[in-house]
Amino acid sequence: MGLGGARGEWADYEWFRLDDLPAAPEPRRPERRRPVASEPVGEPVLPVAAAEPDPLGDAVGAWLDQDPLWGEGEGAKVLLADLDNLRAGPVRWRARMSVVVRLARQADVVGISGQHGAAGRAAPHLAEWAGAVRAVDDGSDLADHELLAVAADVPASAEPLRVVVMSNDGIFADLAERGRLVVASPGADALSERLDGAAADVVDLAALEGALSRQLADRLPGPLAEQLAAALAADDVAPVA
Repeated sequence: MGLGGARGEWADYEWFRLDDLPAAPEPRRPERRRPVASEPVGEPVLPVAAAEPDPLGDAVGAWLDQDPLWGEGEGAKVLLADLDNLRAGPVRWRARMSVVVRLARQADVVGISGQHGAAGRAAPHLAEWAGAVRAVDDGSDLADHELLAVAADVPASAEPLRVVVMSNDGIFADLAERGRLVVASPGADALSERLDGAAADVVDLAALEGALSRQLADRLPGPLAEQLAAALAADDVAPVA
């Protein structure tokens, strides 16, 4: 923890070059070649700029840039991000929101939803997409249904879709009927069997974050590596089933 006028806790990460990272292990499963299967929505949340660098988010984003989730084809690219499912401690949460922003900028249609607490927590990290979040009241599957409504509004003329779902919930499995469904799971140990079976591809974000965190720690000076390790150890990364 810094004292007085010290620099922010992540300031020194500016010294790190992501280009020096070796390839991460393979958290993604082989392509299963099944069909698969989400415009901004709802209640505006004022964007707040994220002040701190995000080395883990940058590392995950760089990995995804080398191995894009969308696949080949001409169909519309649809992103559905379930903020309630993506919950994590501060370091991984910021990294996951960075991935949401990166994918949203690539997509043709974007749906981002979560309960009010998750929506408020996400806003500082979602850049221009903060105002696209649809916040919902507490309740079973409310955010999921908001995201499914986004997908339902995509015309059939845009099919076959290329959909990336950031969630573990089986309710999204039927999107596989509309094109290619890829799941970016917040933790594959809690992934719905139904969604797993419907997906053409699955990326385990928790496994990817863990691998890249270790690589980052190996390349940082001792005190910074210890700081990153302590921050990650404090994260609550239990995924929502």
